[in-house]
Amino acid sequence: MSTTEILNAEEIQFKIQRLTWELYDRHSRAHILHVVGIKGNGYWLAEQLVDGLKKISEIEVTLHELNMDKDNPVLEEMAIELPEGAELALVDDVLNSGRTLLWAVIKLMGFRPQVLSTTVLVDRSHKRYPVKADIKGLSLSTTLQDTVQLNVVGGKAVNVYLV
Repeated sequence: MSTTEILNAEEIQFKIQRLTWELYDRHSRAHILHVVGIKGNGYWLAEQLVDGLKKISEIEVTLHELNMDKDNPVLEEMAIELPEGAELALVDDVLNSGRTLLWAVIKLMGFRPQVLSTTVLVDRSHKRYPVKADIKGLSLSTTLQDTVQLNVVGGKAVNVYLV
């Protein structure tokens, strides 16, 4: 099985800077922004975005981790507590099939958010479910058999690769 590097560490950092500014632009009128990262690399990306937002804005930003079974999200209760009517930003690393992001959005809608945006580092073009990312670092055309993965080692992004 061959892998192809799509983004290197430096390119990922540039994408994160741009995503931070786009997230700020989308939520610039919020008093409090709740950033929700999907466990694993989605949460890692959310941490990077929160750090960036705190440097460029006066918005109060809180970070939350959404733990969910990505293989079987319907059977697991996703444990997260958020205030009703809040402004939310959902973050994941890669939008592959769309299933994880869709289940996360369904869960977050239970909090009746005032605004809910979705942010991903890489958005694949071939999704199986009707969900989209509002903010994306890179759009990539792939086949249904391809997988895109973010490689994080020791808290640092190494690369994004296509398998």
